[in-house]
Amino acid sequence: MSMKTYKIIKNKTKLQSPCDPCKTLSEGEQVGAILKSVLEKSQDGVGLAANQIGINKRVCLINVKKPILLINPKIVSKFDKFYYREGCLSFPGDYVITERYKNIMVKADNHKKLIQFTCGTPEDTLECACVQHEIDHLNGILMFDRASPLAMPSATDLLIRGLKNGK
Repeated sequence: MSMKTYKIIKNKTKLQSPCDPCKTLSEGEQVGAILKSVLEKSQDGVGLAANQIGINKRVCLINVKKPILLINPKIVSKFDKFYYREGCLSFPGDYVITERYKNIMVKADNHKKLIQFTCGTPEDTLECACVQHEIDHLNGILMFDRASPLAMPSATDLLIRGLKNGK
């Protein structure tokens, strides 16, 4: 395995391109090992997508309750929306209220069966939202793109804020 040092990409433009699928499970597992190494060094990260460290492959690692490697993942079923405050290793200090789903089913090449993620406990909710967040990364979608309209400032709010700031 390469001794290259991988750093978290913080450039929105670089993260907005969909990733290429892995051609083999072995290729995905190699990327997964790199993700695990980078995520272990993070102080507060619970998930990481390959494109966040400059690898253009559809691989992500979730590590809330236990490490879950997803190679070429796809959400095949989702229902019951909820709002969730999330952050991102690529945008430290930024938080967004997003629309996510309480129940999802994920298909991944390295899992024989569909994987179900649900929101039963706070830990389950974090894991479920994290899976959606990381798969979004692989699709070139950022948390800002999922911002809930309920969390967006209205035109009136922006006008009042502008008036207060003398603009």
